[in-house]
Amino acid sequence: MELSHAFLDIPFSLPYHFARASLLATRLVRVELRDGDVRGRGEATLFESPFPDPKAATAEQVEQARVAIGQGAGREDLLTLLPAGAARNAVDAALWDLEAKRSGRRVWQTIGLPEPTPVEDMLTVSLAEETQFVQELKDSQGRRALKLKLGSEEDVERLELTRAHRPDAELVVDVNCGWTPERLVAMLPVLARHDVRMVEQPVRPEHEEALRGLPRQVPLIADESFYAEEDLPRIAELYDGVNIKLDKCGGLTAALRIVAQARQRDLRIMVGCFAATSLASAAAFQVAHFAEFRDIAGHLILTEDVQPSMPCVDGWLSPPTPELWG
Repeated sequence: MELSHAFLDIPFSLPYHFARASLLATRLVRVELRDGDVRGRGEATLFESPFPDPKAATAEQVEQARVAIGQGAGREDLLTLLPAGAARNAVDAALWDLEAKRSGRRVWQTIGLPEPTPVEDMLTVSLAEETQFVQELKDSQGRRALKLKLGSEEDVERLELTRAHRPDAELVVDVNCGWTPERLVAMLPVLARHDVRMVEQPVRPEHEEALRGLPRQVPLIADESFYAEEDLPRIAELYDGVNIKLDKCGGLTAALRIVAQARQRDLRIMVGCFAATSLASAAAFQVAHFAEFRDIAGHLILTEDVQPSMPCVDGWLSPPTPELWG
């Protein structure tokens, strides 16, 4: 068994603005496993890495995985061998893909899911200046599910502009920690008035105790506050749901465990991503079956993609082909 990896940067089609940053490109790690003539691949983004030097930490962890896999380690072993994050996600995905290629059995079959069909995915409208913001709203025609980035002084105006251009949209908002608890309390009735279905990460993790017992007209979903499986007990006391991102929780194997535990706790489930190619979206697609909210087509906002890719027509994202992954 041979394992190799490479890092690559892919630019966004447009600058990507949200409450915590403005970005021009995404950095990815791509892992390839070879067993004779059979190849398995996986990909992850380093954006939300908790490590001071994400690239160095990822390279070191992939090397740990290479040695362990050479000694017979599998997907479940990675859960204790590596910390949650991009390296484990990419290696885990490559192992799933290799297993599928060797056995001829698709990943969805191994998980026990019905044969997948296209799922509806959200289109993100970024926290851009007004001209770009309005253009993004105009370009969103034909997409039913929208995710609106908020977290600025113009949030109310942005909601009003959104409903003026897209009164028909099924709308969620993502604040990326951009509000204080007081601002959240003030905004909740505004969100309800604009028929917002849920709010993703309204406050910073250090302020989230203010959510305990807070009356809310709109459900709150944890994103930045949620990283991995061990966070679930705390999240269940403060939030109504959780955004599962494979790059953070450390891969599909870990994500499936989180799904089971979240359902036991009656938490609403979202599956999300950061920008990566269809190779990364393919693994996240396996979680979409369990999710009420889906935001996994990060490849659509990049200037290039792997081939074959995952088409998205009018917001409906097609499942990956065997040639792509799994």
